[in-house]
Amino acid sequence: MNALRLFCLGVMTLVLAVSSPLRAAEGDAEWKKVNDVIEVIKNPKENPQTSDAARVLLKQSLTEFDANYAAAMKAAPANPARWDVALFAAMLGHVRELAGVPAPEKEVISLAEIVKAADAKPETKSQASLTMVMIASDAVLAPGGDAAAWIAMAEKHLKDFPEEKLNQMVAVKLQEVTLKTQPLGLKFTAVDGRAVDVSKLQGKVVLIDFWATWCGPCVEELPTVLKIYKELHEKGFEVIGVSLDADKAELEAFLKDKGVEWPQYFDGKGPENELFLKFNLESIPTMWLLNKKGVVVSMTAFEGLEEKVKKLLEE
Repeated sequence: MNALRLFCLGVMTLVLAVSSPLRAAEGDAEWKKVNDVIEVIKNPKENPQTSDAARVLLKQSLTEFDANYAAAMKAAPANPARWDVALFAAMLGHVRELAGVPAPEKEVISLAEIVKAADAKPETKSQASLTMVMIASDAVLAPGGDAAAWIAMAEKHLKDFPEEKLNQMVAVKLQEVTLKTQPLGLKFTAVDGRAVDVSKLQGKVVLIDFWATWCGPCVEELPTVLKIYKELHEKGFEVIGVSLDADKAELEAFLKDKGVEWPQYFDGKGPENELFLKFNLESIPTMWLLNKKGVVVSMTAFEGLEEKVKKLLEE
């Protein structure tokens, strides 16, 4: 890792804290020292030429930050600057790992305390809440993770701080966790008039294929999907298409020509397809694979699709 990348990673890690400027009480020398060190960490005056030099500088700054932070808390523990500094400190996890500087054994101020603080700035409380949610999200999908508790936390944050400018991060993660832990709720009338309700397909393995006739890679994947569908449909494999086409006649002609039998969601809005936007997707082809419980177990199903489907059918 080069020196520039080292510092870029640090700056990216601190982006939430940087968005909330610190405020130190006028004349409070101890808190000014903390603020000065933070500015050095955020905007180093030196430009290290090597990774080792970057780590040395970062280690020195973090060590100085910890010492000054502790001194400031001892000298003026009620100073309102403490909330902004605590938020900054909470964002130092990855930066500390890079520099090899562990956090103090005892947390000075927790993110939860910032959120509850009467004298913390609204934006500081909002960012603290968001940071707490995103940190907790790291383990939510791991074995033993409590998805229900995290979903409740995320939803509370969005309700309590609707104006937070980085809420999209929470919304995207919330959707991912929901999709991967709860049965997919999807109901619509297909382009050919068929009623589709994914909840009624539980007990089967379902592929949700976001695609379009004008998408070259999507069309290239179609023969593979057709082959697997014909081979495994009778064993419980279903496919549902979500077409990002705008011309209904062209879509229907294509489906007939290629022998595609599975139902298609079509709203005629092309790339502005409502389901595509609802699920915050960025590109096609995108394939989701649902297990027999109706839960999304893969969001990149086209990679090794046949093996994945067969394995899920055996469960």
